[in-house]
Amino acid sequence: GTTVLVGQPLETLKTLTQVSTTTSPNMLTTAKQLYSTSGIRGFYRGGTPLLLGGGLMRSAQFGFYQSVLPVLDTKFGKRDPQTYWLGCINPHVVAAGWAGGIGRGLVEGPFEMVKVRRQVVSDWKFADVTKGFGVTVFRNSFLFSSF
Repeated sequence: GTTVLVGQPLETLKTLTQVSTTTSPNMLTTAKQLYSTSGIRGFYRGGTPLLLGGGLMRSAQFGFYQSVLPVLDTKFGKRDPQTYWLGCINPHVVAAGWAGGIGRGLVEGPFEMVKVRRQVVSDWKFADVTKGFGVTVFRNSFLFSSF
């Protein structure tokens, strides 16, 4: 809820600035245009899918992570901190984080596509929900394996 309440207006401005056809779009100009055409509600366009899907995304992320980590520890043995990469990075945690990113991406991809289409006021069909799916899964896997 807080992420949508606080972050959605900035996310909407970022998306609209990215797809703008003007020569030098900036956030302030985009915000003024959005407010004049849609009011405060315009800043929250596309927020509903994230509000509804947020819990599912996080559940998938941590569910995959918590499922993979014990399997790695069982199959390969718990890692001794002396064998961590660079002395501080547990490769099992990195791999489980990668899996968590895949889990989140599987759920987030469709929600993200609907969010963006609503932000730019573009029609969409259910068949479109997989557009950008691979990039979302890869981005999340990379991000969640790095912390």
